[in-house]
Amino acid sequence: MDDGQGYQEEGDDRDLVLQKQEWIKTQDMLKSKLILEDDFVWSLPSVGSSSGEDARGKLKYIGGTDISFLKEDPSTACAAVVVLDADTLEVVHEEFDVVRLQVPYIPGFLSFREAPILLGLLDKVKINARHFYPQLLMFDGNGLLHPRGFGLACHLGVLADLPTIGVGKKCRGGLSLDVLIAPAASCGWP
Repeated sequence: MDDGQGYQEEGDDRDLVLQKQEWIKTQDMLKSKLILEDDFVWSLPSVGSSSGEDARGKLKYIGGTDISFLKEDPSTACAAVVVLDADTLEVVHEEFDVVRLQVPYIPGFLSFREAPILLGLLDKVKINARHFYPQLLMFDGNGLLHPRGFGLACHLGVLADLPTIGVGKKCRGGLSLDVLIAPAASCGWP
């Protein structure tokens, strides 16, 4: 049974309902810090540009993150961040960690399960290879396309103070693929 607030489902015990309420408050607080306009100082590298061209103001490093879970034990996972050179798309740095997750997967609250681990890996990049720290992050999870408009990509973007792109496997928040494709089609996208 949904209570209209989006955090109570049939079978939820009182503790889980209270936890979801607290997480929603945290999401709302962090969402107020979300930056939706491009305000970064770098630009995208142009096709065929050489790495010697005025690279100071260009996007240099793109990070990608993911967490893979053991089928036999979904609380054990390998988390990774891989950093690519934006011009060559070559891997310049990678960090990983085998972890035991303390928070179960709950739809709409993935960031509370994965964010602490991914932030820890980003800290390792800062310590071990500061010069390769990414200027842009991509996540296996939604960003704005989330039931409350604040998925994993947004959550980590605010906490890491970096622009992010969420690459979700499923449409969330009641959106259908047709709704998402229509604006792209009007711009000439196939």
